[in-house]
Amino acid sequence: MKKLTGIMFYLLIMTGCEEKATEVAEIEPVADTETAAETVLLEYMWCDFGPDTNEEAMAALTAEFNEIVNASEYKASSAWGYIPSFETDLYDAIWLNVWADEETRDLGWKEWSENSAEAFQAKYDSVLSCKEDKVFHFNGTAGIEGGEWTAEPPFQAEFSFCTYNEGMNSDNLNTALGKFNSWIDAAAEARGSRSSYFYVMHDPLFDTATADGTAGAYDYAMGAYWQSMEEKEAGYEGWKATNNGLQDEIDAVSTCQIFSMDGYPIMMPTS
Repeated sequence: MKKLTGIMFYLLIMTGCEEKATEVAEIEPVADTETAAETVLLEYMWCDFGPDTNEEAMAALTAEFNEIVNASEYKASSAWGYIPSFETDLYDAIWLNVWADEETRDLGWKEWSENSAEAFQAKYDSVLSCKEDKVFHFNGTAGIEGGEWTAEPPFQAEFSFCTYNEGMNSDNLNTALGKFNSWIDAAAEARGSRSSYFYVMHDPLFDTATADGTAGAYDYAMGAYWQSMEEKEAGYEGWKATNNGLQDEIDAVSTCQIFSMDGYPIMMPTS
């Protein structure tokens, strides 16, 4: 099922958003240094594929979704699809909407409900249906800046759901992340260029202990992203060889559950 759904998302992008192919090649996934501390609202929705899921239906769904959003006054900044690389019965895929803020999200959903939801759901619920009771919101803050992305999807995403160890808190985490960022900067300088890797810190806006999510209770989450599996594997090899004990410092701060996924753009950022 994972292979099938991954193919569906890939074809969704290649057939539904062909006009955006150049943008995929030129995307810079994180904000620059001056705006790195700004937050966005991340909205993750669990979704299932239906009996009418096929290449043509998925292409039509994403094309119509982009058309509706492009005409919207209160639109999401971008949208992304994730296919789990692990076995789970919880969902077939995850849909992520990135919003500028909560107000835009509320107005955008109000506009969608009033103008588009009924017809869209009647047309596509048998293709892709997202669960109203499984929507998870986070404040997202971009971390270290990544290099240019040139590879076609799927990209690689790794989500770490972390709980602070005894005596540790966000101050300890920020200290460790500062050292991690310095290591990335040094590696990029030694290599002469930045890899595609970047990360986004996720601050949950819900009670993780009662949400019945993928990971159970946790204090924070971190999304890490690479443009390809090859670059992800190379990054890990470099980290293992040269982190000089920094991994131990990071592990001392929190204990994490890690889940890997294939990622696909659904609606690209407009700028």
